[in-house]
Amino acid sequence: MPELNFDGQYGISYRTNIRHSVPGYDVLHEIALAAIHTEASQANRVLVVGPGPGEQLPALLEACPNAEFTVLEPSQQMLSFCRDVLASVPGRDRCVLIQKELNQETVERLHPISSDLVVCHNVLHLFEPKKQESLMRLLAQCTALNGVLLLSGYSEPSDQNATQEIMEVGLQRLRDRHLKNDQVEAIRNTRNKVVFSIDPNCLSTVLTSEELTPALQLYQGLLSKLWVSRRQGAEINVS
Repeated sequence: MPELNFDGQYGISYRTNIRHSVPGYDVLHEIALAAIHTEASQANRVLVVGPGPGEQLPALLEACPNAEFTVLEPSQQMLSFCRDVLASVPGRDRCVLIQKELNQETVERLHPISSDLVVCHNVLHLFEPKKQESLMRLLAQCTALNGVLLLSGYSEPSDQNATQEIMEVGLQRLRDRHLKNDQVEAIRNTRNKVVFSIDPNCLSTVLTSEELTPALQLYQGLLSKLWVSRRQGAEINVS
């Protein structure tokens, strides 16, 4: 398994790598997009954190036709891919690309509690639990009143026997996709070294402490999960 250097070879082959490492990657994004259509299509401001090469950006622009987009991506190479993806897409002028990671300084610049939709796929699991919790809080703080937060990432069950059983199925899936044994073992060895489990209980605790709803799981493909949460507010009267 590469060291997840998004500005190196791993980044160049990201579109293939991510589909190996995230079971049901495309289905996860289909469900996330459906959630946006049903819960956030009227968004005026959208924040996308860590879009990678930006494959989902055109669909997001279409799903939220009135929204101004801010896209945060720390990798120069990934951001370049995003620009290429958006080059001929209608609505690209609504999308601002910024080469930065999500941190407190960035949140303050973006004005906290400002985005009607916040999207962050397959980012949290790249950090150890303490950093994950910090990022959860920052994402929550970027979510406006009545706004929606969509998150996905690698997440193990609390029962380690169950984790091992699911993981073996996942590794066999990789063999079935014709990965070599050394590649499969390298991926196995990334657990808690390169990729860290997201604790759903911690996620819900953090979100509720930030006045969002508990994380609702929309999808699970082996050890990959998708959650949605909302910052509840007063009903909006439409006359």
